[in-house]
Amino acid sequence: MHKKLILGLFIFSLSIVLPSCDGGGTGGNILLEGVVLNFSQFGEITVTVLQGNTRLGRTTVSPEGNFGIRFNSSTGVVTLRFESNSFNAERPNIRVVNQSTTNLDITLQQNPTLITINRWQIFQDPLSLSGDSEIQFSESLAEFNLDAIGGNCIFASGTSLISYSVKSINITNCREGVRAQISASIVLEADEGIVISSNRDAILALDDALVEVGQTSNPVNNSIIVESANQFGINAAGNSIVNIDPQNQCSISGGRMALNINGNASVDTASCTLSNG
Repeated sequence: MHKKLILGLFIFSLSIVLPSCDGGGTGGNILLEGVVLNFSQFGEITVTVLQGNTRLGRTTVSPEGNFGIRFNSSTGVVTLRFESNSFNAERPNIRVVNQSTTNLDITLQQNPTLITINRWQIFQDPLSLSGDSEIQFSESLAEFNLDAIGGNCIFASGTSLISYSVKSINITNCREGVRAQISASIVLEADEGIVISSNRDAILALDDALVEVGQTSNPVNNSIIVESANQFGINAAGNSIVNIDPQNQCSISGGRMALNINGNASVDTASCTLSNG
């Protein structure tokens, strides 16, 4: 009895005092993963995710150059640190959003020391905001992808704001694509292509809501496709406002109609081609 009691107390004390080897990076709803393209030049590489001076997670790059760290972030902005016997540098201002996976292709350079992001992909779970909450994401390198697997894609209510200004936007496989109601705002801007594809309404704006889809201030080859298989490409009611602002080609289509406008709603489709049925 005494030996079992002593052993139990010893195990219990270990569970209290032993620190986490990864700084708390084993859990969380954000996954940051990627590949160091020239990993073979640096030997063993350690990757650390930092938020200010707090370490959110740490891992070692695999023999194939891959890494992945799962964590939570209270600010949505983190720093990546890469360390080896011959390299030590940080890449600040990595923006992340809850319920998402960020995938980075990284090149490490010496003399001068530099971390280059060759490709930045975001795979986002469906977004839903209410009240006065907001997401504002601006990153010209980022390719934003949201596949809802048949569910609703982006929803904003109350006075909430969802704003993305990125390289490209691909919102697909939605029941409803982009829905804003009450006094919420959804702003989607891209340097390159924007696709919003749904089974029901691709864009739905109600009450006093605002939806804007268009080019950034420095577009490269911006085009816009808004398509609904069985409902409306754009469905606007109340005093809502929908603005579509492409740089180049733009098409809006709906299984029923491209546009359905009721009440005092305002819809500006610029030079977009409209297709019904």
